[in-house]
Amino acid sequence: MRILVLQHSPLDHPGVMRDYLDQDGIAWDAIDTFDGQPIPPLDDYAALIVMGGPQQIDQEAEHPWLVAEKNFIRRTIDENVKPVLGICLGSQLIAEVMGGRVGPMAQPEIGVLDVEALPGAAEEALFAGFPARAKAVQWHLYAIQELPPGARRLMYSPACENQAFRIGRAAYGLQFHMELSVDTVQAVEAYPEYVAALEAQRGVGALTHLVNETAYHADEMGSSIRLIYDNFVKLAHG
Repeated sequence: MRILVLQHSPLDHPGVMRDYLDQDGIAWDAIDTFDGQPIPPLDDYAALIVMGGPQQIDQEAEHPWLVAEKNFIRRTIDENVKPVLGICLGSQLIAEVMGGRVGPMAQPEIGVLDVEALPGAAEEALFAGFPARAKAVQWHLYAIQELPPGARRLMYSPACENQAFRIGRAAYGLQFHMELSVDTVQAVEAYPEYVAALEAQRGVGALTHLVNETAYHADEMGSSIRLIYDNFVKLAHG
């Protein structure tokens, strides 16, 4: 089995899921759409993962490659054949292309915070066995303000009502991150623009605080993403 991954920055990769994929012997191809790398046809892949990124959903003028990526995601979901998982920006892309509305938040959601499952979420294939409440890394200035027609809302947080959803047979969006390791968050320090953006919202020293929060909750978040990953691979196997 082979999985296609769309990436929007050097930092926004599948994180700890890379280890799981390697352990399971699952091949995966990372396409750096942000760097102009063309997206191959999905024919030879069992599933699609769309990662997060520093871009915003409405920045097509600044990032023209977003247009082609949005069209690709829309076609994939319309075909309703292969599972799709979108994380953070990835979830917003899924929501927008399927008819939802995404826009800036009055107050960005940043930190290691709780996400809560709605009744019936555990019946979904992706969230089988998932706890009613879990910790996750949040780092987003935009949010899904209105889900696409026919989408099922699955999780929420006090600051963001659309933390997880499904549309179609098996296209899922997660606003939150559980795939990030301590090392991944720490790697942000190599990108001054990321640090500046974080400190603009959370103050000086915000990255250190986020690294410490991630370390403290690493085991819990690792268990959660392992569960989501395993369930997604089952979907990909059909």
